[in-house]
Amino acid sequence: MFASSRALDVLMSTFSHEGRHAVSTNGAHFASQEALLSRRWRAASRSTVFSRRTSAFLLLSRSFSALICAIWSCSSTGLTGGRSGLASVQLQACDCGDASSSCPGNCGSNASDSIAVARPPARVGPSLLAGDLSAIAKEAAWAVGAGADFVHLDIFDGNWVPGAFTFGPMVVKALRKHVPKAFLDVHLCVTKPEQYVEELASAGVDRVTAHIEALKDPAATAAHIHSLGMLAGLALSPQTPVDSKVLELARHFDVVLVMTVPPGFGGQSFMMEVLPKVSQLRAAFPSKALEVDGGVNSETIVLAAAAGASEAVAGTAVFKAKRPRRVIREMREHLRQGM
Repeated sequence: MFASSRALDVLMSTFSHEGRHAVSTNGAHFASQEALLSRRWRAASRSTVFSRRTSAFLLLSRSFSALICAIWSCSSTGLTGGRSGLASVQLQACDCGDASSSCPGNCGSNASDSIAVARPPARVGPSLLAGDLSAIAKEAAWAVGAGADFVHLDIFDGNWVPGAFTFGPMVVKALRKHVPKAFLDVHLCVTKPEQYVEELASAGVDRVTAHIEALKDPAATAAHIHSLGMLAGLALSPQTPVDSKVLELARHFDVVLVMTVPPGFGGQSFMMEVLPKVSQLRAAFPSKALEVDGGVNSETIVLAAAAGASEAVAGTAVFKAKRPRRVIREMREHLRQGM
């Protein structure tokens, strides 16, 4: 089976950490999550890009995701909007057994009846890293004109990923003048992301995503980003597992970005073996925005959508396309069908 051993290791890793919740005996809650996963499976299986190996891989991911869903906490949802009006989902999760008034249903017998799960919007954003960096303003305007939901800006400092250096807050601030209505989504691949937050807020950024591997205090950083009127994202590199710590920290962020290639350079191949992480996150957070970045094209978007992704960063697939508007529209539709 394709990537079966690696996928199994990633999915089973969530059971090895202390502090996990007891398995819920609520049949209705489990059934609702299984139904959600079934819809993703049926939508993805209709695509002609699926081989027997890929189908078996997704079946393994789906089965374990359903079990994970019974282990992690139930949730309630609320919507907030970015400074450019792009809605983002914030998930306020309540642990099973929490008797506080802020936790409706307490994951008990009536939890599935009292909690309405809202779907996160399907969104596609081209990464300017794949465009012409000598004409960044022109490329950003072109992406918006092609129907992009957001413009993805990768900021590398040359240290966190050796040899990868792009631009900084000053360039982003200059770019904002040329695309005043665009939703600017910044992905920080730097050694000290906390130091960039205030400058990016002044530059007019809508959402800042930083890597868990580089953050000293992820929850505090998320709070700081929110206090400045921006949305906050938590990024996971391919080697970072979704464990109990990640699931706890994810509650503080509006979006979780699962890297499907090692961060640093465009044009890399999509890593299917990280998809179980997306499934784990979707099982734990039914309404949270989940983003994939790296190697996303018309074929791999189907796999990401089936795993539970709601947002995709696409670089080469958009900037090198003959009909970019159609590519973006079809990718968005795949994400919508997968959810």
